[in-house]
Amino acid sequence: MRGMIYKDLCLFRRCLDVRVLLIGAVAMAILVAKQGVYAGMLTSIMLDMMVGALSVLVFEKEEKAEWGKYQRILPVSCGTVVTGKYTAVLLTALFSLAGSVALNLAVFAIYRTFLPEVLGLSALMAVIIPLLWAAICLPLCYWFNFQVSQYASIVLIFPLFFTVKNFEDGRWTVADVTVLAGNPGSLLLFGALSLAGLLLLSLALSAAGYCRRK
Repeated sequence: MRGMIYKDLCLFRRCLDVRVLLIGAVAMAILVAKQGVYAGMLTSIMLDMMVGALSVLVFEKEEKAEWGKYQRILPVSCGTVVTGKYTAVLLTALFSLAGSVALNLAVFAIYRTFLPEVLGLSALMAVIIPLLWAAICLPLCYWFNFQVSQYASIVLIFPLFFTVKNFEDGRWTVADVTVLAGNPGSLLLFGALSLAGLLLLSLALSAAGYCRRK
């Protein structure tokens, strides 16, 4: 399985486009000028979406290289192949989390203001968004193909951009989210269990889809 994970992480790195990163840097500069201390959180949401999309783009690289033909003759089970893919996704979520923390700390340093609630919300979304993206899109890749999962990605983009837009326009604030959260400890526990359950269900569906196609 380690070889599968290493392969996916290498493909993830190869999917990183310098042009996209430059566009992201420009977007961050604009947000820093317009949104102040919220700029790090809003930029990190864009990073989270990119990391989630990259977990699907890996399949495009595999399809172009016809990796599936070689993978099917390897002495590994369907469960091992799919579990390796999901393990790689979990590791890429760490990249999203690190990027989110770095972006927020950079913005806090610029404005000489530290908002722990903004950093906490950004870190939470940095974990949730890529994993939720993968949980929805990966079964579609295994049951159908990469193109079908792209359509699902488009659907996922809308609520995330809606969230960013509301923060940009000032209609939402972190204080509003904190009030809605009520008891953050219980909410975090419920959210973690729900996300873990969704990932396990997604893993089972992906394994079934891969075995069917194999």
